[in-house]
Amino acid sequence: MKIHHLLGACLAAGLLAGCVHGEMFPRDYLAQDIDRQQALLELDVAFEQAPDYKLTSRSSARADGSLEYSGAPHIVVPFYQKGLGFDQGFAGTYIFAVVYPVAKVETATASSRVFGQQVDASQQGGQRYRFRVPGKAQWNSNETFMLSFARKDRREEITFRFSNEKSCPSAFKAITPRYGFPISVSATFKDGKGCLKVCDSRDQYPGFCAFQPPPAA
Repeated sequence: MKIHHLLGACLAAGLLAGCVHGEMFPRDYLAQDIDRQQALLELDVAFEQAPDYKLTSRSSARADGSLEYSGAPHIVVPFYQKGLGFDQGFAGTYIFAVVYPVAKVETATASSRVFGQQVDASQQGGQRYRFRVPGKAQWNSNETFMLSFARKDRREEITFRFSNEKSCPSAFKAITPRYGFPISVSATFKDGKGCLKVCDSRDQYPGFCAFQPPPAA
């Protein structure tokens, strides 16, 4: 009965603000399977030293049987949404307690992983990859993402922040924070205007910046 009360309240509130539901596992894509016109930006990365590339796939635990990838450079793109969630409230005595839902505003998170397309795949030791940052229906972009790769099994991550509203030079060289691997990045935005910058990562939150500075001028 308590579950029915919560679901009923969520349904009623959902007509006004929507209930939030986080996703347990990221959804995997190949960069070339994302429509370029729908992507928030396209990112070209040139590694000075070729990263490990052993792309494998398997059926994921999702009900739709989508594929889960591993073993190749990829980006992790977080999303969020705000809506109503519910706690349990109690009234009465400890013997005759009545349970009722208490509405509260919650933030749910989800993420996508996009595995890069080798631009120079015909060459031995390919060092150039292309990624596309997708949008997600009914979710808000956090305007950040993390590039993750390995070089001789040394795993490296570097986080970026972008804007589709402001413009700035978005082709530059960077040094990864842990092992100091040199990379060159270049971002192309769907509307021809945008800004890409490196940011400090937020510990234990892949794809999030440690702080959100004002939009780049």
